[in-house]
Amino acid sequence: MSGDAAGSVIPPEGLRPAQLGIVAVGRVVLGHLSATLADLAQRGFLRIEEILGSDDPDWLLTDLRDTDPLQGGLLRFEATLLDGLLDRQQVRLSELGQDLVPVLSKVRAQLRQDAIRAGRLRRFRREQRTARGEGLLEEIHDFRSGLRALGALGSPGALAELAPYAMIFGLPVPATVMLATDSAGTRQRRSSDVPSSRFAPFWQTICERQLEQCRGTAHRSGSRDFAHQWSAPHDHSRGSDGHGHGGYDSGHGFDGGHGDFSGGHGGH
Repeated sequence: MSGDAAGSVIPPEGLRPAQLGIVAVGRVVLGHLSATLADLAQRGFLRIEEILGSDDPDWLLTDLRDTDPLQGGLLRFEATLLDGLLDRQQVRLSELGQDLVPVLSKVRAQLRQDAIRAGRLRRFRREQRTARGEGLLEEIHDFRSGLRALGALGSPGALAELAPYAMIFGLPVPATVMLATDSAGTRQRRSSDVPSSRFAPFWQTICERQLEQCRGTAHRSGSRDFAHQWSAPHDHSRGSDGHGHGGYDSGHGFDGGHGDFSGGHGGH
């Protein structure tokens, strides 16, 4: 694939990773939110750093929204996610507690509203795509094929700018592109030496821990099961032509195969 061809691999309709993910799966799963955080880091709204030299792994999130990010503004669900996670300039993922759960729920609701208003998902038949959504699904599959082709090139930088999208599909990705500031205060893009393959599972573990606690409370009170709300429905990856396109699980998107946080497996 030539450089020109690589540049032609672009997200359908310019959608963000989670916006593509909810069309593919029918609901928001945890992997969509880890990809959103990686995407926000690429765009300069957030810095994600692994805390090294400690017995217990951890990650530090730094709010960069006051540094004039490189491109574009925040979508509603993105602002909600950052506002909910960053009540101060920096926060460790391990410090996130039960306050995380209502944030996740609000982000999920806003993503669903976004998909409904854009005509991608049905309003009353939950998790079902509209005719427009089915057409978009085919474009999403073509986009995924393009990402696979980029990965087959074997170039470490080939997928760098599209790493958050590759995370949605469970594809191997290079180091996530973060935002760096040099000694002169000039903001530069750079590839972090921390692969997203370590960040995403840690983020999911933190979310699962809080959701599990809430799930226990919900069961005692007779509320909806949190496992159902955050797991991917079986076979929802099938388009209108009836052809399956792999499992979509809460941790690693289309092909992760590691199951939802309740211990099951994504649809196949």
